[in-house]
Amino acid sequence: MTTTLHAAWLIALAALPAPALAGDKPAFELALDIDQDGTMDRAVVMQDDGGPADLYFYLGTREEKLDPSQKPDFVGKALTEDRILDLEAKGKGSLAITSCFGCGATKSTEDTLIIVHRRGQFLVGGYSRNWDWNIQKSDGTVETTVGDCDINYLTGKATASRDLEDGKPVKGRFKPVLLKDWSYEKRPKICSF
Repeated sequence: MTTTLHAAWLIALAALPAPALAGDKPAFELALDIDQDGTMDRAVVMQDDGGPADLYFYLGTREEKLDPSQKPDFVGKALTEDRILDLEAKGKGSLAITSCFGCGATKSTEDTLIIVHRRGQFLVGGYSRNWDWNIQKSDGTVETTVGDCDINYLTGKATASRDLEDGKPVKGRFKPVLLKDWSYEKRPKICSF
């Protein structure tokens, strides 16, 4: 009987949404009105040390504590491999997620993903990235690559810079990307170095 109860407990525990699992604590949690319907929603980022970050949205939660049995309205798995630094509500119901790799080391990048909810869908409304990458060469010199990019998917415009020059407009138009289709591996080429 104990084995049956133990197995039933494990099955019930596995069926719960990820943020509700015992021992898991959100890396970040934020109340905001992302769908702009007048009711507070909740964004939760879960990330183990060194692991990918998962994003959960719970719509219409008001400001109460999340019910562990509540199913998320959206789950974005492996949103980034980098360490999440901040989750911030921005104007017009947008959410900014900032992450970094290296975080100030000789090889570092910082990314900010802007998420919006429009016409019933979660979209990537913007993306920015800056990098400072130093590579030690075999002759003892250091090769430094710095730059940044900033894309506003809602307006379709972007800027990019290399080295220490000012950002310049990028030719072409950028269209909003469904958040479910976004991955850090699909970032635009102008944001690579």
